[in-house]
Amino acid sequence: MEQPLQILSHPCHGRGDGLVPHQQQDGACAGPIMGAGLLGQWHAFKGRPIDNELDMEFHRQLDHVAVWIDKWNHQQKCLILEGLLTRSNYSQFGFLWTSLQPALHRDFMYTSQQLFPEHKFTPISTYVSRQTRARRAVRNYYHVGSAHLQRRSDVMRCNTDIGLTNPEELQATRQGKQSGKITLSRDHQFSRSTTNIKLPSIHSGHYHSRGDANLLSKSAPASLKRITDNAPAVRRHMQDRPRPNAPKEIPKDYSPVTAHNLPRLTKSLTQVQISHTRPTMSGTSPRNLPPIPVVPDEVWQLYHWYEECWNDVQRNEFLHKLLKRLDSRQLYFLCSSLALKQSRDFIALLPESLALRILQYLSPKCLLVAALVSRTWCRLASHDSIWKAKCDQVDIEIPLPSGNFRWKTVYRDNVFLRQNWESGNCKQIDVRGHTAKVLCVTFDGKSRLASGSKDSSIKIWDIHTGNLIQTLKGHTKGVWCLSFFTRYLLVSSSFDGTVKVWNLRSGICTRTMFGHDGPIWAMAQKGHFLVTASQDRTLKLWDMRTCLLEHTLVGHTQAVFCVDMDDDCTMVISGSADRSIRVWSVETGRYTKVIWASQTTSIMALSYHQGYFTCAVGETVSLWRLETACCIKTFEEHEKRVETIGLRVDSADNPDCPRGLMVTAGQDGMVKYWNLKSDKSKHTLESTCQINSIFFDETKIIGACSDYKLRIWNFNTSL
Repeated sequence: MEQPLQILSHPCHGRGDGLVPHQQQDGACAGPIMGAGLLGQWHAFKGRPIDNELDMEFHRQLDHVAVWIDKWNHQQKCLILEGLLTRSNYSQFGFLWTSLQPALHRDFMYTSQQLFPEHKFTPISTYVSRQTRARRAVRNYYHVGSAHLQRRSDVMRCNTDIGLTNPEELQATRQGKQSGKITLSRDHQFSRSTTNIKLPSIHSGHYHSRGDANLLSKSAPASLKRITDNAPAVRRHMQDRPRPNAPKEIPKDYSPVTAHNLPRLTKSLTQVQISHTRPTMSGTSPRNLPPIPVVPDEVWQLYHWYEECWNDVQRNEFLHKLLKRLDSRQLYFLCSSLALKQSRDFIALLPESLALRILQYLSPKCLLVAALVSRTWCRLASHDSIWKAKCDQVDIEIPLPSGNFRWKTVYRDNVFLRQNWESGNCKQIDVRGHTAKVLCVTFDGKSRLASGSKDSSIKIWDIHTGNLIQTLKGHTKGVWCLSFFTRYLLVSSSFDGTVKVWNLRSGICTRTMFGHDGPIWAMAQKGHFLVTASQDRTLKLWDMRTCLLEHTLVGHTQAVFCVDMDDDCTMVISGSADRSIRVWSVETGRYTKVIWASQTTSIMALSYHQGYFTCAVGETVSLWRLETACCIKTFEEHEKRVETIGLRVDSADNPDCPRGLMVTAGQDGMVKYWNLKSDKSKHTLESTCQINSIFFDETKIIGACSDYKLRIWNFNTSL
């Protein structure tokens, strides 16, 4: 080993063409002459000048490898190539995959099998080849079976000498190849130098003469006679199988090599006792694998240079030169190893906890694409733990189903809900039962809907089926306001000036509160407080825990038509026919601020949320910021007076332009919902009659109509 290194370091090594200068043809330079002749095929320098010492050192290292590689056998080369692949990155993989594309052609495999008859070159099944085969269906020929590589053991079996299963015949074939003759069997031989048989060329799929075929049929075995039994224009990679219309010609011993029958074909090989085992990535037992060759000591020096000393350009240059020094067997081994690495299902091989940890970094859209890869990917990409984490990252606006449910379904329905709000896609449902105009409507947040009508009755409905659950009677005039206090307690106020509390289990009125001297037009309930607005120019604040009056809010000079409260129950805001909006303190019962929102007519509707409120003055709706008492924006699309408003502020990052949703309805029969940042409504839901009251949440809008109906626009179309 030391002598070649001394030869390579000789100054005369700069020429890589095998030629020696005239003045150096003496005994002193015999060593360099031998080194130059040995490395003539490597072409390290190619006569180019070396720019710096780093390039000189790199090319010297390449020359060392050129000497080493000639001493390695096939098994050692394959093992070394596998080690190089484990130390490569995407640049080297891309270079090798592009350079080895010709080695995947079946003509290459057929020609290689003539040179190495003891080695089985099987076409590798890849996604591209399967798609190509599906598009190009050939009906007149049988295709050669492909090997579907899934594990490292499959690659090792594909690169095992299984072409000839008889050890004596295998040894005779190898000896015949070295002597110039290929021994096919005991009775059939032919010599490359003496016979006139013309094998098909690389660029042609035809035999040159019928006489050559007859000669081959007399001297060649049955396996080679099958090549000429069919039509003379059969393609080379299709010659190993006859046509489907002649199945009797298929030999009985024919068996295409695939990933399924490779273990059966390798059983006839000589069993080799393995002194030590090595783990495989797929976890398969190494009993059927070939023995582990001894790794030469210089390989570790090559690994050190390749991994630590060379950059990507130098690695690719080394691989380019290395491919020229490999024979067909090593090129086929590289192709099969790269094909396995490209289709390696790492998700299926990992433990489930690690696979789920990786998949949770994908976006929901990528998870849906990953679920199409295979059944294993579909099961993992649809796991509840992944989609529950995705649901935690967004605002879930749909109600969660009861019982067992899939978080993936919840996320999907939530996405569809947002898309429906954007596009205006909804299901319209009409609920009938009242005998007069429906004046108010409310929802308990789960399944029950309550409506009040001018016929003095209150009806409870099942929102999922539209069936009437019960009817509450007790008011003497029309019911203008409704609110669920608890799951089984309902509060109502009427044109008769009373406030009633209903027990929904028994269906009877449990409390009646008197205090107003005129009809009650509006009501708001937050927490345990209830505030009512009346024709008598006052507002009354009630404690619903005791059903006692806390404060009477006096200050408006005309009838109060609308009222609302904040979520903390510290403030009441009201709108009146005196064209003013007043803000009241719940603790003291006195107003703290007056806002003149209209110059000509009454404030008919009002809604407050998170520091902002909207009010309706005739056909115009305006958005106000309460802290500064300034109008931010006005909305003018209704053709008649707006009767009811709903406001929901989602974010107030920009105080002058909050983000949220507003719903308006009125006498023109149109329900409009608006993006607060836009001057135009998103969509308009039309009705044939006046809308007196609305209720809306994340999934639906419910309107109380003057045609005796409740109209529901449900945007959660998955229900």
